[in-house]
Amino acid sequence: MNNSEILKNMHVIVEEGRITGVGPSAETAIPLGAQKINGQGKYLMPGLAEMHGHIPGEEQPQYAEGVLFLYIANGVTTVRNMLGTNYQLQLRDRVQNGDLPGPTIFAASPWLSREAIPNPEATKRIVKEHKAAGFDLLKIGSLDPETYKQMARTAHEINMPFGGHIPEAVGLEGALEARQTSIDHYDRYVEFLVSEEAKEGRSNGFFGSGIIDLIDREKIPEAIKMTVEAGTWNVPTLSLVEHLAREESAEEMITRPEMRYMPKSVLTSWVKFKNEYDQREDFQPEATAALVKFRRELTKKLHEAGAKIVLGSDAPQFFNVPGFSIHHELEMMVNTGLSPYEVLVTGTKNTAEYFGTPEEFGTVHQGRRADLILLNANPLNDITNVQNRAGVMVRGLWYPEEKIGQKLKEIEERNKGSSLIVGDQA
Repeated sequence: MNNSEILKNMHVIVEEGRITGVGPSAETAIPLGAQKINGQGKYLMPGLAEMHGHIPGEEQPQYAEGVLFLYIANGVTTVRNMLGTNYQLQLRDRVQNGDLPGPTIFAASPWLSREAIPNPEATKRIVKEHKAAGFDLLKIGSLDPETYKQMARTAHEINMPFGGHIPEAVGLEGALEARQTSIDHYDRYVEFLVSEEAKEGRSNGFFGSGIIDLIDREKIPEAIKMTVEAGTWNVPTLSLVEHLAREESAEEMITRPEMRYMPKSVLTSWVKFKNEYDQREDFQPEATAALVKFRRELTKKLHEAGAKIVLGSDAPQFFNVPGFSIHHELEMMVNTGLSPYEVLVTGTKNTAEYFGTPEEFGTVHQGRRADLILLNANPLNDITNVQNRAGVMVRGLWYPEEKIGQKLKEIEERNKGSSLIVGDQA
């Protein structure tokens, strides 16, 4: 993933979870007793990342463990979990210790809101408590400006990343001035591009859909320049908005093949949310379509300017089935005008750089963690070829497609039998 070149006729040697050798097949010795995986005619790439995932909590342990495997099944070998509880810390450790199949997990803290941090004085203590508890980053919610500033200062002092949403009162400019580590969902970009005078008391709507027609396009370069200078990462989650903007009914959307791997209760909640969202006074199909177009444009312009972007879909939310949703996200990213290679970089090499560990994973290179996807077709020609797998390797553990299929069937069978109520009956 250092460039779009394909290296042909290569051997990759994996020992104890690490890539220990990469070289021409004719010149690379295979260790005695090694398990051989036939890659002839196939393509090997690094595992992908889901940089805005939600692993379910302890009240649904079987569902949570199933979600972890859904990620693996789709070649997602790293997840930045944005639903923070101590249970996710336990899952992270169980996966790392080999007690549970799953991707490598980076766990966000509980949601930092006005209720969680009632005043600036409590900020230092709470931020440091989350660090001591073992959380990998702070999940930002609805903080007031002074509390947010104190949170950012403390986070920088103890080297604790912070990201997620941007509080409305802080705004895009305030978050970039504070060097927020990541902005998820392109939160507050639309609001930055609309003056208070232009808003005239109108509701912002869903990620700015209520005021998208008021944006000052001449300010877009300023927003991009600020983002690049701040060094802040963006996690676009294009599918989050595009699924809600679809004209397809919620009842039709849950008939997609991957929906069989979701509990009926989750599908019911998705249908209910979309149907209620479609009836909201501030929902206008034309405005939501304009928001989709803007987010695609913003993705392309941020990329062209050298801004930092990583792959994320926000699963399992809004018809995003974990793992499967990353493939939808890949296609949507390509639809912005990026090449398949440029999009794959956001889910591999860029992810390792986000965590400050470019030598740990994200490329097929000696010394890297053995997180790999073996494909039957070239993903650089067609991004959908990432779905055409021969198998997935996670920290050196090999899951051939046949084994993946068997496990998926178990998850499907487990989700059968419960009732599903949709539409007006919900």
